[in-house]
Amino acid sequence: MIAMVGEVAVRSGYVAFLDALRAHGFEGEIAPDYANRMVLATDNSIYQRLPQAAVYPKHAEDLERLTRLAAQTTHRSIVLTPRGGGTGTNGQSLTDGIVVDVSRHMNQILEIDVE
Repeated sequence: MIAMVGEVAVRSGYVAFLDALRAHGFEGEIAPDYANRMVLATDNSIYQRLPQAAVYPKHAEDLERLTRLAAQTTHRSIVLTPRGGGTGTNGQSLTDGIVVDVSRHMNQILEIDVE
C-alpha cells in the first residue's frame, strides 16, 4: 500500500495495520484515499478531523478481524471509531484514526429477540 494518498500522508503505523487487515482476510472495503477520508472528516458539527482511513466491514467476522488485530501489541496505538446511521452529529464520530463505517453493508435488522 502507498503511504501517500492525496495530499496528506497516511501514518506508517496505519499503513501497516491496513496491510495486515487485508492479509488477515478482511472482506469489506478499505479506503485510505483522500476523498473517502475527507468525506468522513466532518459531520453536522463545526469540527473537522481527517481520519487515516475508512473501513467498511461486510459482516460480523470483519468486525472480529478488526478488533483482534487492533488488540495485538504491534497495533495497540491504532484508534478505531465506529460510525453508522444515527451516529452523533456533534463531533463524536470524528477521529484522526480509522473510521469503521458499518452503514454500508451492516444496515439491516436480522433478528429481534423480544425476550
